[in-house]
Parts: sequence; C-alpha cells; structure tokens
Amino acid sequence: MPTITGALRRDAAALYDAATAFIRRYQFRDRNQALRFGLTVVQAYALDLLVDADGAVRLGDLAAALHLDKSTMSRVVAGMKRRGLVEWSRSPDDARAMAIAATGDGRGRYRRLRAAIVRDNARLLADYTPAERRAIVAALRQLAGRRRASRAGESAVESRE
Repeated sequence: MPTITGALRRDAAALYDAATAFIRRYQFRDRNQALRFGLTVVQAYALDLLVDADGAVRLGDLAAALHLDKSTMSRVVAGMKRRGLVEWSRSPDDARAMAIAATGDGRGRYRRLRAAIVRDNARLLADYTPAERRAIVAALRQLAGRRRASRAGESAVESRE
C-alpha cells in the first residue's frame, strides 16, 4: 500500500467526490432507463453480462461478476426466468451448477435499453473533442480495471486469513 501523503489524500478525496457524483447520476439514469424497459438495474446488469457472454454463464460466476451473493443472484435470475428474460439449465461442467443464458426477449430488451443509454451518453459527450472523449473512456476503463484487480487481491487476502 502506498504512503498516503497530503497531495495523494486530496486527490483521493477529489476522486471520491467526482466518482460519487458520477455514479449517482448514472445510477438513477440507469434505473429510470431500465424501468422503461421493464427491468430492474440488477436485471439490466445481469443481461449485459449474459448478452456479452459466449454461451451460458454459471450462476456463481454471474453473482461474482455483479458482486452479489449466490442466494441474491438466484432470486434475481428466478424472477428473470419467470418473465422469460433468461433460461437456465444444468452446467455441462458441473451438474450441481446452474448455467444461465439470455433468451431472445432478454437480449432484445437489453439491446433496446443499451441503445437508449448510448444515445444519452452521446448527448453527454457531445461537447467534448474526440480526444477528450477517448481520454474519458480510457480513464474510466483504467479505474474500473484497477478496482477489479484490487477486489481480486482483497478476496485472495481474505481467503488466506
């Protein structure tokens, strides 16, 4: 862990403030957009992962990717299955595990939701130059990647304790 100096502490606080404002805006925007398409935010995020996956995804992997426990993810997926958004089957690798895949309806709803959000993002980015837009996206990807690596490190430490 790096030594936290005054300048680093100020920058970390500024990042917290900026990220909180950004997340708050997107959290509510995503919720409102998801509701327009008959989805909850968690269902929308689950469909995002399922549509992007090459084939079915194990329930435990889906839960881990969304930072949810398996029982919560199981309830979310059960609701999605009742609504025809996903289908599940036994995993071919492990008969005890459930493999989840988006249905045609689930993929279609997700694609319409994503298109609406992309249109909103285009309006948000319209005043930036192409170079600034690429820098914004690169910075967000870098921060998200570091957070994933940090969480993986935390999990590894927790499992050793």
